Amino acid sequence: AVAPEVPLTVIYSSDYSLLRWVDKVTAMEHPPLVHSVSYGNDEAQQTSREYMEACNTAFMKAGLRGLSILFASGDQGVCGREGCGFVVPKFHPDFPAASPYITAVGGTDFEGDDIGPETAWTAGGGGFSSVFPAPQYQINAVASFLSTAAETLPPERLFNKSNRGYPDVAALGGQKAPYCVAYNDDWAGVSGTSASSPVVA
Repeated sequence: AVAPEVPLTVIYSSDYSLLRWVDKVTAMEHPPLVHSVSYGNDEAQQTSREYMEACNTAFMKAGLRGLSILFASGDQGVCGREGCGFVVPKFHPDFPAASPYITAVGGTDFEGDDIGPETAWTAGGGGFSSVFPAPQYQINAVASFLSTAAETLPPERLFNKSNRGYPDVAALGGQKAPYCVAYNDDWAGVSGTSASSPVVA
């Protein structure tokens, strides 16, 4: 509905592996140029740092082929799938959204109860990686954000402000007025960053 004339390719596997997926895409003779992926888990839930680095290498290879890969940033806010905890609170960044080699798409929501101006969606995934340093391309923007938002930021012990910040962009994804889609001869509302990402793509 957003771009009805754009060809759509669906790449699906019930036995999903992020690394196998991106390797499959980059091995295609004529891969789609833009990919929107609704997948992610906390960095701490990944198999290992080495696995994430292997994924990053594959993302870089995709970039060298001119492919744009967008990932939904998640719908659990800064706490991630593991939750922030109570005794020793800690934020849990998402992977691959926190990878420096993809575009992470966050969510916005309407400020009021009706369609109108948008604001950041509090459940949209975002924050700072616990693993990957900040890439050069975002250092100035993150520094500017940290200086202007200093009074509203959570305690610094909860996140590493020198690491990769995400999301990179955001689009409507909140719950107040979901996107209306046709499905099995019926209409349904969809929301979350898994709706935001394909809108940006």
